[in-house]
Amino acid sequence: MLTRLAALALVLSTSLTSLTSLTASAGGFAKPPVRAVEPDRASELPSEVPVDVLWMPTRENVRAALVKRRAHNLASLHTYVTTGVYPHNTYRTGPLNVWRDATGHICAAATMIALDNHAALVDETGKTNINIRLLDVTTGPLLDWMLTSGLTIEEIDRIQEPGFMPDRPSPRAYEQEDAKLRKDYAATEAFLKKHAAADLDEATTRLMAYPDLARALVNG
Repeated sequence: MLTRLAALALVLSTSLTSLTSLTASAGGFAKPPVRAVEPDRASELPSEVPVDVLWMPTRENVRAALVKRRAHNLASLHTYVTTGVYPHNTYRTGPLNVWRDATGHICAAATMIALDNHAALVDETGKTNINIRLLDVTTGPLLDWMLTSGLTIEEIDRIQEPGFMPDRPSPRAYEQEDAKLRKDYAATEAFLKKHAAADLDEATTRLMAYPDLARALVNG
């Protein structure tokens, strides 16, 4: 009987020692939860919180920044529309996206990007893909610009109106095409204004999925 009690005591002692060891080890591995904090408030964090934590702006901050970006880019679009100098499709009959035509005139989307201090990007795109459709862009600086433009990609695709080559090209035919484009752009501007709130919400949701871009936008 005594032998059995001694054996049981040894087992209990060993179990308690192992449990204590595991608890201490777990304590060693434990880390405080990652917290998002504005850079100028980092000193307020407890000492055990990692100092290299990255600040993620709030949705409200991101949306407010996108509101300003949208206003800037739509002002550029309005200037483009009222100026009335559009690229002409001289490449094939029917509709075709023309980033920059043979005379150097650029499309509405390219104009917004150029007037947003990215003229070099517009120029490079014109050299590599003159018929680019921005809706098809999935990576790179053009996507970054669209995500931070305050517009959804679908809105930008609507703005990037294809040029139309008449069956019988002539100066008069292209003048008529320009007049049609001017009416289409006016309708697009009205559409963008009407759906601004919902589209800004969607643009915000999409940008929040790219923390680095969101931080860069809010930080200016």
